[in-house]
Amino acid sequence: MNTETICRNAIRLWQMMNDGNTWNYRQLRQKSQLPDRDINAALGWLAHEETVDIIPDFITGEDQYKVRHFQEFGMDMTI
Repeated sequence: MNTETICRNAIRLWQMMNDGNTWNYRQLRQKSQLPDRDINAALGWLAHEETVDIIPDFITGEDQYKVRHFQEFGMDMTI
């Protein structure tokens, strides 16, 4: 695995998660069809870039993931 692959998988996860919802790991694995290693690396990339929030669920003990700045597609992304 190289940084290009990790970046590509991070973008893939971000696009998938950019729906305003909170995701758990099982949902990410099921929808992305990526191996655990690739999901973990991509989540690490997104966390480092501060584009995903990792929300601990103290009831289930499972972390939840949510895109930090939800953006609808089709919006003008220029600043």
